[in-house]
Amino acid sequence: MLSMTSRVAWVTLFAAIPALFTVPSSAAAADAKHPVEASSTQAGTTKRLPGGALLHLAPGTRIEIGRPLKLQLTAGTDETPTQVVKLFSGRVDVDLPLMKQPRSAVLIEAPHKVSAVAKGGHSVAIAAADRVIFAAVDGDMNSAAGNEWRPLPAGLVRTFVGSDPTPQSRPVPGVAEFHLAHPVVLALGQDGPGSKFDVGGVTQAEHYELNVWRVGDKGSELVRQMDVRGAAGQLASLPPGHYEVTARAIDRDGIAGKDSVARTLRVVGAELPAGARLEKGTVLLGQHARVKLIGADGLEVSYDTSSHFVRAPGTVGLSRGESTLVRIREPGSTDEVSVGLEPRALHADIEISPKTAQWPQDKITVSVRLFDAHGRALSESVPAKAAVMVNIQPVDVNWTRSGNVMSAQIPAAAGRGPWVVRVEVTDEFGDPAGRDFLEVAGAGNERISRR
Repeated sequence: MLSMTSRVAWVTLFAAIPALFTVPSSAAAADAKHPVEASSTQAGTTKRLPGGALLHLAPGTRIEIGRPLKLQLTAGTDETPTQVVKLFSGRVDVDLPLMKQPRSAVLIEAPHKVSAVAKGGHSVAIAAADRVIFAAVDGDMNSAAGNEWRPLPAGLVRTFVGSDPTPQSRPVPGVAEFHLAHPVVLALGQDGPGSKFDVGGVTQAEHYELNVWRVGDKGSELVRQMDVRGAAGQLASLPPGHYEVTARAIDRDGIAGKDSVARTLRVVGAELPAGARLEKGTVLLGQHARVKLIGADGLEVSYDTSSHFVRAPGTVGLSRGESTLVRIREPGSTDEVSVGLEPRALHADIEISPKTAQWPQDKITVSVRLFDAHGRALSESVPAKAAVMVNIQPVDVNWTRSGNVMSAQIPAAAGRGPWVVRVEVTDEFGDPAGRDFLEVAGAGNERISRR
């Protein structure tokens, strides 16, 4: 609390303080004797005052910077250099080092002869049309209506309505309870992964604010901020990486409580090799292909139903060429995310007819039906290659395709025969999918076509 001498001195000083310059929130200004550093963003303007105080001005905020003072903030202590800010309208957040004996302070003059001194930590001053609000979020303040100075301890909000000198007090919103349903999610395909969350536990909260920080070698970077009006939601569409997520309660006046405990969120990406494709959450792979894991550093993996986990490798693939379930988790956690790897097997059922054919009088047709490893008909978008040989000579034929069926007609070969017609089908990467053959008799040849 201020001493009686200081109270009288402040009244005199307030009347005499001239405004050196006006700094609207959209612009920076400076004085040769009292320079102010400023930087602007869409969220407002940040100013650094002499002595180290940081002012965060909301968009549209109007202030003036006055001449600095030296004030005795507590009886029996030395005077403290104090920067003077006159707040006409809007919101100012003040950040100062939190110290037992402040080395710098900020005096905020608001409408209706209401004032406050921020001495350390995080403080808020709001000048609305009919009220002035001071919040000692983290660190003590002093506040006054006229010359009646009173301490404003950390954790309290004080509201002055109109010219009423009797303030209303309430606590700063408490710490939110915040939980993520899944600390590890897997990003596959075009759809971004998501983790559900729930938040609550603060009675003063009008809504909650979530902050998503990307953790890197050089520290954390705020990459997303979102308002939550209910008790639950979902974080989605984050690129692969290591994140920490915090929540804080916001009351009706926009005063925020402290951040909740940070929750870790790991988004693991998968880079598919050439020829691999994603179908209904399962990765179809060639026998020796590998899926590259992105953002899995420090995680653990296990395979199928094994209870043994190892440090996550850079790539994963099929185990012995067979279907494999890859399970990923934080070390020691029981919460897992998994992805199935399946052989990219293309199966071709080949039919060559007629079964007893003679050339040149018979027309030989080939029908190829394409299926995946589970016997499901492949869509027309999945490519396949078919080759025809008569004896050992390749033959060009005109293939047509409808859905999973490829069809062609094989022209008769010249000569007396007999001949062997072979059909081989591969996937787009040359892996075999099926083969068949038919023996064809020539005109006047006693041999009967057979398979």
